[in-house]
Formats: sequence, C-alpha cells, structure tokens
Amino acid sequence: MPLSPAPTRFQPTARRRQIAITVSLLLIVVVVHLSVVEWLKQELQLITLQDEDDTVVAINLQEIAPPPAPPPPLPKPTPEPVPEPEAAEPVPAVPETPVAAIPKDAVPEAPPAENVPPPEAAPSETLAATSATAEAEADVDAVISPQLPAPPLFERASPPPPATLAFTVVGVRNGRRVEGHGSMAWQPDGQRYTLKTEIGVLFFTLLSSHSQGDLGRLGIIPERYAEKRIGRSETNTHFHRERRQISFSASTAIVPVEGGEQDRGTWIWQIASLGRGDPDKFDAGLVFEMVVAGHKAANRWRIYVNGRDTVDLPDGPVSAWRLSVIPGPDSFERQFDLWLAPDRDWYPVKLSHEDRNGNRLDMKLTKIGRQ
Repeated sequence: MPLSPAPTRFQPTARRRQIAITVSLLLIVVVVHLSVVEWLKQELQLITLQDEDDTVVAINLQEIAPPPAPPPPLPKPTPEPVPEPEAAEPVPAVPETPVAAIPKDAVPEAPPAENVPPPEAAPSETLAATSATAEAEADVDAVISPQLPAPPLFERASPPPPATLAFTVVGVRNGRRVEGHGSMAWQPDGQRYTLKTEIGVLFFTLLSSHSQGDLGRLGIIPERYAEKRIGRSETNTHFHRERRQISFSASTAIVPVEGGEQDRGTWIWQIASLGRGDPDKFDAGLVFEMVVAGHKAANRWRIYVNGRDTVDLPDGPVSAWRLSVIPGPDSFERQFDLWLAPDRDWYPVKLSHEDRNGNRLDMKLTKIGRQ
C-alpha cells in the first residue's frame, strides 16, 4: 500500500503570515511616529515660545517718567572779571526707549525746562539755576531706579470673567511656515484662579503650562507655574510669598519678591486685569514695567501702549489696544505684540512674538467659550 507524503513540519500557515504582516506594520508605524516626533522637536521649537532668560532682575510696577529736557547753555560771562563757576558733575543718562517698540506719534514730548535764568542773570544766579536743574534731573533718575519704591501706576484691577479661548497658530522658522492651534483656559472664582495654556500641531502638544494662585486688589498673585515642552522635562516656578522669594526647579536662582511679579502665563491676563479695572490709565504713550518669571529666571519686561487697532475676528471686526512688550536685553525673545479688546472683556484677541533669530509666532482668536 503506497504511503502518503509526510507534511512539511515548518510550512508557514496563513495565520502565521497574518501575524508577520501585522508585526511589520506596527514596526513601520512606530518608526514613522518616532521620526515625526523627532522632526517636531527639531523643527517646531519656535511654536513653543522660546524661554532662554538667564538674567535675574526684580523691579516694582511703576510708571516711567519721560526724559528731562537738556539743561540750558550758560550765558556769556559779563565783562567784569569774576571767577568761573565750577562745572557740575555729569548726570547719568536715562536709558533710551526702543524705537521699534512705540510709534513716533505716541512718544510723550519732553516737558518745558523750568528755572531757566534770563540772559542777563548774574553769575551767582546762573550757578544756582544750574544746580537746581542738576537736582531735578537726579530726581528723575531716582524715580526710574528700580531700587527705590514707587507708588503703583494702577490703583485697581478687575480680572476678565472665566472663559476658554481658542486660537489659530502660525509659526515661521528659517523661512518655513508651520500651522497649529492653541488654547487658554482662564478660570477665576473671585479669590483664586487657574490658567492652562496649550500650543500644538496636529495631535502633538508642543507646549503646555499651568498657573495657579490668588487674586488681589491689584490683580493676579501667582503661586506656582508649571511648564512642559515637547522633548523636555516639566519645570516648576514657585512664588514663596512668606519668604518673599521666587525659586526655580531648573536653576538655583533666587529672585526677591517686590510685588506685582507674574509668570509666563499670567502676564497677559494681568495686563488685561489692570486695563479692565482702571481703563482711564490706558492711553497711547503709556509705558510701564513688570517682572516676569520664566522656568529658570526672571526678567524685567517693559510694556508700551501704542494705540488702537482693528482686528478681524470670525464674528466681526473688533477694536483692540495694541501693546508692544520688550522682554529685556538678555532675553532670547526680542518682542511681543499683544492686542486686548475692551469690547470682549479685555480678552487677548491677537499675539505676535519674534525672537532674536528672526523667527515669528502669531496667534489669533477664533472662539470664546464662555463659562
């Protein structure tokens, strides 16, 4: 009787082929996913709003006085031989205002000089007037100096009502355009607040931050700020009010608390709270400062109120205050431009950012989700 051929022991079955194909597809998906993540980490760092501040600075929130008029020239000496007065010590120069930060028509004119002696004044009167002018200029420098206390510019604040804002995000890095999305979830309850901000591309979250703290008469009082960027560990910034210090998990820097300090999430909402609570103070040409703490240091930011612009939103055009914000000479960021709309409860309707390499980020409001 003929024997049937024995079956091949290792002949692959249809099920084994299906498993092999599935495993191969999973490996391909993982490789593609890792490649996309690596590309995003290298190419889309712009859209996360760079924070490379290393300088530690503290300053009170105060109004910046306009630079004084230069002292008048001394009159010609009289024919009588008199000893020439000793030259007054030079007055330290006031820091210049960045030209690009504020339009020319919004720059306040210097006040007229006072106590100017008449052309025929005696030498003793001329010397007295020169000393008075030097003392007046020294007083202006003392007002600008961050070491001296100054009365607050704004007398009250009113935080915007709770809302979740949605934004379109466009970044330009090395000439390449990247589109994404962003959101700000602002949740105040009268005494406390929370703020969550996210920026992403596709289904990737490139930047997420969370801030919490108290609300006071002059606005936001941060307590803790946490930030997570793609490819990096989470960092925390702590505002120790009992010790009057700010500390950072990403550095050993210690910043003294003077009052009015903000974090990288709340500075927008603090300006909105001040404008909403004291709108009469907002006018073209207004200049003030605040300290903003990042993930490893704090820096003094200067804010210029430029005037009103019209911003086109999905529900129609809206009038908004445009502010130019200069983070400081040691910051990696060059400038922010912020638009706050009083007719929309002072919510931020537009935000532009540019770093010192010329990369840009633009955010524009698309939806306000009322709570």
